Amino acid sequence: MEMTKVRVEIVVIRGGTALVGPTLRPLEDAVLIIEDGLIAELGAASSVAIPEGAVIVDASGMTLVPGFIDAHVHIEFADPAEVLAGGVTTVRDLAWPPESIWPLAERSRDPGFEGPLIVAAGQMLTTEGGYPTRAGWAPEGTGLVVAAPEDAAAAVDAQADAGASVIKVGLNSAVGPTLDLETLRAIVDAANTRDLAVTGHVDNIEQLEKALDAGMTELAHMLLGGERIPDEGIERMVRAGMTVVPTLSILAGPELEAAVDNLARFRAAGGSVVYGTDLGNAGPRPGIDPTEVAAMTAAGMSLHDILVSATVDAGALLGLDGVGTLSEGMAADIVALGGAPLADPGDLTDVQMVWRRGRRAR
Repeated sequence: MEMTKVRVEIVVIRGGTALVGPTLRPLEDAVLIIEDGLIAELGAASSVAIPEGAVIVDASGMTLVPGFIDAHVHIEFADPAEVLAGGVTTVRDLAWPPESIWPLAERSRDPGFEGPLIVAAGQMLTTEGGYPTRAGWAPEGTGLVVAAPEDAAAAVDAQADAGASVIKVGLNSAVGPTLDLETLRAIVDAANTRDLAVTGHVDNIEQLEKALDAGMTELAHMLLGGERIPDEGIERMVRAGMTVVPTLSILAGPELEAAVDNLARFRAAGGSVVYGTDLGNAGPRPGIDPTEVAAMTAAGMSLHDILVSATVDAGALLGLDGVGTLSEGMAADIVALGGAPLADPGDLTDVQMVWRRGRRAR
């Protein structure tokens, strides 16, 4: 029996300026050819032949950037379609009950899913009575108690076997007890055995020092609680290769001022920063968040720095080889922004069009 050949739609985006490759190099009058959900060809209009019968999209006057990656969300508090339409094509969920988050993450792998690609941590590891087991926002099962060091491997394996991209721990002493150093080290060791990093909800300098002592390499927020990290603490974070996901848009007043100052000094010392908002918490809006962009700017980050943190660097942190840049062979996760997004913060959030895996979402 002869099989019917299905014609694959080819989409051509042309006329805008594309920020291409890992350096986000501007390419004026760019042409991007999308086929099978990938960027099949990318170049200047003068050098790219447009296939016959392709769907043409005019992006004149716009800037084409990789889809944003939000490295800290709680996606079930938001409408995934709204997140995607706002320019975020990939998210990392940092704590939710397993019976809910893993089926949703699996569905998100379908290119036709009405939302971003979802990777996740699974449950947040904590101690008895510790954060988030008593948090009002957290459904039952969001936290998983690790009672002793010998329980760490099983807790980590449960997340890793389900598909976790990172292990998250709760170290919030303001609302309850926290993991002791020995147990935290056991969690980090078990995660490293599974080739996973450990990120943490950390609320003060004492807990930060414990996180560093245990070998943790990521903060899921810039330090919460409003404390100023001493310069020697900043230097230790950088030496440890720690990455910070700032989530500044959930903070206000003195806590925000302290976090912005800590972030500015961390970056000045050579620290790595990856965009994340804590979507689902009060403050961030679905999609590219203007409050987060403004606060990162206040911490001394250029708009180019912010864009790199939300695309190239975020893709690397999440271990997603196929996303984060506009390059041939990469996923066609593309956002068209109005104006001049490397010159005006408002333009960085002015989302005009969105594609995820080559499917038009806005």
